[in-house]
Amino acid sequence: MYTVIEADMEVIMTWRNNARHPSGSGTRERINLKVGSQLNFGISSRTGEFQPGATPSIGAFEVSGRHLLFSNFTLSSTFVIENLEGGTELVKARPRQLDMVIPFEISRILIPSGARMIELTAFTPPPHLLGSDLATTVPESEMAQLDMTSKYFAVLVALCEPRLRGSSMAAVPSVQQVVERLRGVKQFRDANRSSINYHIDYLAEQKLPVSQWAKYMDEGRMHSKREALVAFSLRFDLVREEHLGLLPDLKSSRAWRH
Repeated sequence: MYTVIEADMEVIMTWRNNARHPSGSGTRERINLKVGSQLNFGISSRTGEFQPGATPSIGAFEVSGRHLLFSNFTLSSTFVIENLEGGTELVKARPRQLDMVIPFEISRILIPSGARMIELTAFTPPPHLLGSDLATTVPESEMAQLDMTSKYFAVLVALCEPRLRGSSMAAVPSVQQVVERLRGVKQFRDANRSSINYHIDYLAEQKLPVSQWAKYMDEGRMHSKREALVAFSLRFDLVREEHLGLLPDLKSSRAWRH
């Protein structure tokens, strides 16, 4: 369900301006857009940074009466819009595509510029939801019936963690990394590669319909099952950011220190 933007609400656009502090981390710029506003943007020929109102324009945001729209004015560049709350979920604004609806509440817009990637963040108001008393009740599928207190679910969360923390291109953890990541959980104090592999097999063969995906990925080796489990779980929201609380504090884990 797309976000509906009321007349008294705003869309917030933020980006990092490294030109002001080239030796540091830069400053965070911000623009608030009201319904009916349009923001054309380009790349500064002087600094190579994102610049509102630059000429020529390479794209535009428009806050319509109901949606945040995005246009790509370029002849050959594809822009990627990621859901910052949805792991690997993204949409593409292809060259010359106009008035594409951005369907995410918090989005990261990636714009290739030479050897760099320019990044913007867009915050829209929360979407309207149908009242629970009006929602259709259907029997839950077997796929959705994952036991969040189980060991296999903790393994699944550990596999999904890097992508849930904001990078759709993050590598899926190895089995050994999952062993290390879960060592702080009482149930996993004696975990090893064999026991983690058992849970991965159980998820792929008994709980989630990903076995056929793995079959066509790199001859079905174990890391293919891990990739398929992560892609499937994030695509259908079976593992969400809120589930990261099931894992030990990241600072205390050895798995992702480097």
